Amino acid sequence: MLKSISFFIKSILIGIAVSAVILLLVPDLRKSSNVSLAFLSQQKITQEKISFNHGVNAAGPAVVNIYSQSIDNAASFNRRQPVERISLGSGVIMTESGYILTCHHVIENASSILVGLQDGRRVEAQIVGKDLITDLAVLSISIDNLHVIPQDLGSETRVGDVVLAIGNPYNLGQTITQGIVSRFSQNALQTYFDYIQTDAVLNEGNSGGALVDSNGYLVGINNANFKTVDSRRRIKEVDGVSFAIPYGLAKKVMDEIITTGKVTRGALGFGGQENPVGDGILVISVTPGSTAESAGLQVGDVVVSVDTLAANDLRKTLEFITDTLPGKSIELEVNRRNTPLKIQILVAELNSGT
Repeated sequence: MLKSISFFIKSILIGIAVSAVILLLVPDLRKSSNVSLAFLSQQKITQEKISFNHGVNAAGPAVVNIYSQSIDNAASFNRRQPVERISLGSGVIMTESGYILTCHHVIENASSILVGLQDGRRVEAQIVGKDLITDLAVLSISIDNLHVIPQDLGSETRVGDVVLAIGNPYNLGQTITQGIVSRFSQNALQTYFDYIQTDAVLNEGNSGGALVDSNGYLVGINNANFKTVDSRRRIKEVDGVSFAIPYGLAKKVMDEIITTGKVTRGALGFGGQENPVGDGILVISVTPGSTAESAGLQVGDVVVSVDTLAANDLRKTLEFITDTLPGKSIELEVNRRNTPLKIQILVAELNSGT
């Protein structure tokens, strides 16, 4: 009797073992089966990691290191001889023919400029032109096989987009920092265009480098951190608040500098703000000697339209004026103390300090 029971148990165990081996060797048999073999094999569960490696590889080789040499002739109490200074910055290769965008303050007063490519090559650069209003400069290098940064004028940059700042901070070599577009703002830095504000970290040497989206397309040219003055009147950088020149504006400035050597902007000579009690732009200042003063525009006037453009948006109105060639006459429709007026004003050239 005991032998029969022992034989029966062994037969069951052998059958289970054989069945498990068959199921392992023939996976199709498991499709209609509810048998779980988790105890026989442990499956590794992995999730694809988030990475911006593709974007960095697309844009990184187009971001160069810029070393500008200048001579400081200013004498001091313990120094009477000129001193050679080397400034550090970054730049972006924009064309196959060797045009590079950077910040003007990176190459200001430079007697010579050296560009370091990511493939190890070093080449001297020439200044093509500059624009102090946007703090941009265009350089030119003569060298083959350049990696041009990906560009798309039709791409829209939105608040909340992930962005990567690529540059050479403190001459450590190419470094990537990541953030998001925080807002588009003047932030009291500029009255002629909006900066891209981001929380991507910028340090000394990042100026002139690329701000790109997660796919590596150029979003802007990195410019500066926000700075303030503390209670002891010392300049203090604010973490998490950085600025870049929008790509569309930067390319427009570059193209005009390449074509004409400078950027020409129209101006009328008055300052304004959006009307707090209705439509239009409220005139808050008129520059003495300007064409606006000569035409009779007054503080307190409300500009309703400029030529055919309704003056409901201060930014668009300013862009319209600056894009108008100097020498052209434009008509302002003005409301002065509830009396409609039409004023013809000659567009002057904005003095950009160049």
